[in-house]
Amino acid sequence: MLVVRFCKIRLISNKITRFKFSNVSDSIHEEKYRSAVAWALYDFDERRKNFSDLFHLIQLENLSKDFLIKVVQKEKLVCNSTDCMQLLVTSLVSRISEAPACKAKPGQSDEILMIGGWKYERCVAKFNTKTIQWSIMPDTNIVRRWPSAVNYNQQILLMGGKQGTCYNSVDMLDLNDENPKWDSNLPSMGEKRFGFASTLLDGLVYCAGGNNDTGRLSSCESYHPEERKWSSIKNMNIKRSSHALVSARGLLYALGGIGDGYNKANTAEFYDPRNGKWEYIPPMKTCRYELTAVVLNNEIYAIGGKFLSSVEKYNLDTKTWIDVPSMNERRNGGSACVVDGLIWVFGGYGAKTVEFYDPAINKWQVSTNMDRKRSGPCVLSI
Repeated sequence: MLVVRFCKIRLISNKITRFKFSNVSDSIHEEKYRSAVAWALYDFDERRKNFSDLFHLIQLENLSKDFLIKVVQKEKLVCNSTDCMQLLVTSLVSRISEAPACKAKPGQSDEILMIGGWKYERCVAKFNTKTIQWSIMPDTNIVRRWPSAVNYNQQILLMGGKQGTCYNSVDMLDLNDENPKWDSNLPSMGEKRFGFASTLLDGLVYCAGGNNDTGRLSSCESYHPEERKWSSIKNMNIKRSSHALVSARGLLYALGGIGDGYNKANTAEFYDPRNGKWEYIPPMKTCRYELTAVVLNNEIYAIGGKFLSSVEKYNLDTKTWIDVPSMNERRNGGSACVVDGLIWVFGGYGAKTVEFYDPAINKWQVSTNMDRKRSGPCVLSI
């Protein structure tokens, strides 16, 4: 039986509502971390969803560089959580020059994978943000228009889309392999979808909304990569397609899109896996569909949309939307990701440029051109 001497844990209905550490000396910070992991592993299926909240209370700056790299970075509870990895990377940044070589996690390298785009749906390329060079990757197995993709531990899951008919199939490109190839031997989603959005949260893949062959969807589902199993979760409050989905602080956030009757949405809502509910947050200042979104420095950036170059961000602490300088060109159907503290945006209808946003100077800058204009690509940090 695990005795956590330095913690106060209060459980309500078998869920954590408070986890406080008392003042302790530096000598037992590693014990604090190990105890938190042991607590989560004791009842993994129930407690893993709360580990991200717990991890936020661990003072990583008091853990040694070697411990972070050799122990924390290798823990699956940490690796499978976008929030935990973001905290870990932030803690390592000031010490990264001293760190021994280790395998890069998503978002820690200088490279971005771009998949598809209108008229070039099977094309896959890798972009290096330091050298500004492109390299060719294996084409996808089939044409997928308006699919969605996530990076799960360097395994790229490409889901849904359509070509004549709508798909629920999933392909995977394992970048851990020396010669990666697309693998179609993965479980299909519970529902056919295109024009939907996806993200990772606490080791699970979440897909929300989109369209099928009969209309728009509010339905959502999650995928457990280790169990190779899809499960339905509660529907969003409204139907959404051509929207954005991100994860932050243990929650999912769905932004904008198109609803019933082709109504453009400025609404946004969050899903809490702990209670299985979707709840609204304050609406965006602008109606946005065919937008893209990322999370950076405790803020959610809603970027572009149909005929839009404008950008706004949602502060998770103040719960307010704030205007951000506009991009250099309009981007509907563009795609973005975060690498090394910068937001990189690719494509969009009629757009050939690649540009990035530096929050330190609050400015967008054009980096380079793509070889062709692409609308609706999937872009992932690798």
